[in-house]
Amino acid sequence: MSGAAWSEIYFITAMMILILIIGFVAVYYFVKTYKKEMREREEERMKKKAAAELKNAAE
Repeated sequence: MSGAAWSEIYFITAMMILILIIGFVAVYYFVKTYKKEMREREEERMKKKAAAELKNAAE
């Protein structure tokens, strides 16, 4: 193969690796944010449940 062919193969390989890295980083931050939102939602649900129990106990 000529030098230009090898250069093209290296370039395509580098772009694929770059795309994979960007994809992994995006998925990592998505999962991190998703877990944080689920944790916050669970805390809100527990607060509402506790407030409802206090209200029922006061009646």
